[in-house]
Amino acid sequence: MGDHDWLDDEYDWLDDTNLREAFCLTFVRNPDESAVLRRFGADPASLRSLAGADQATPSPLTPLVLAGRLDGWVFVLEENGYEGSRNEVLRAVSGGAEALSVYTNVNGNQRFAHAVDGVLRTGFDPSSPVRRWGEAPDALVPLMRRVGLPDQGDPGWSGAGLEAALRLADLVTGVHLDADRLAGPLTTGQLVPLLSDPPELPTWMLRDDEELLTAITAAPPDLLRRVVAAEARRRAVEAGIAAEPVLADALAELDRAERRTVPDDSALGLLLRELACQADLAGTSLALPTQRGRMTDAERQRAFQRHSAGLAVQAALFPDQVRAAYQVLGWVAPPRDPARVAHRARLLAELRA
Repeated sequence: MGDHDWLDDEYDWLDDTNLREAFCLTFVRNPDESAVLRRFGADPASLRSLAGADQATPSPLTPLVLAGRLDGWVFVLEENGYEGSRNEVLRAVSGGAEALSVYTNVNGNQRFAHAVDGVLRTGFDPSSPVRRWGEAPDALVPLMRRVGLPDQGDPGWSGAGLEAALRLADLVTGVHLDADRLAGPLTTGQLVPLLSDPPELPTWMLRDDEELLTAITAAPPDLLRRVVAAEARRRAVEAGIAAEPVLADALAELDRAERRTVPDDSALGLLLRELACQADLAGTSLALPTQRGRMTDAERQRAFQRHSAGLAVQAALFPDQVRAAYQVLGWVAPPRDPARVAHRARLLAELRA
């Protein structure tokens, strides 16, 4: 796309489709939208073609994405979604290719991300583009200047960042998504979100618990591995998933001190992703009054507990045991109730043994 005067109405279709406040738009340099959606985390069995007139409003309990081809690229549009902004998704869809996403939500959180060959090159918050991260945080600075995104100065700048981020996406990709293209043909699919990486940094709660955080980082590796494995097993047993064959095999790996990352399409990965979907459904049914009758409180609690235990098992398998401990042990920080206080004390004693 060459230089031109930006038109104020270029993205009016976001308002017309009620997307302006919360959406994620992802572009992937790939000619096959079905392949992109599978990498994105969509259930292959759910993929289907549709025209614009067929776009019925999805159930609030059914997260859907729309995708279509656009001059050598595939665009993926999420209403009130954020998958395309996740590092895990960008890594998957940009493997051997290039991907870019623009994200915003109702709380004003925004993100622009550009990834190539599975690596995030440039990321920033469009409302504060002076702060950038990635392998090449300044790679897009010349283009950012062309669309009016400041690359230096006041980090609290809060101008028309989202519009400028969309225009930057146009420049990087050389394509522009408009309302006519959304009329179809399109491909849709139901999301089964990809697994999250164990946290690289302690959660804010764990950062506030200096005593527990120090115990985690100071523990000898073998001891930390045993404590993490024991806690993951305890939570799996408590959640009632330890006896499921795939989980039982994973727990046996922990007992043998084997460590690995869990592929999204492995038997364990698919089970953990399904547990995450059930927890998402439980959260949605709790948040929306019209959906609360779909699940009882006990069913919701069980879904949350199973998902949390699954995350603990996944993290415990991770080779970096400090990052694993952030996920598996950090839930007790800071203590809020007597049971958690007691459990935290036991974990501290084990880590200091």
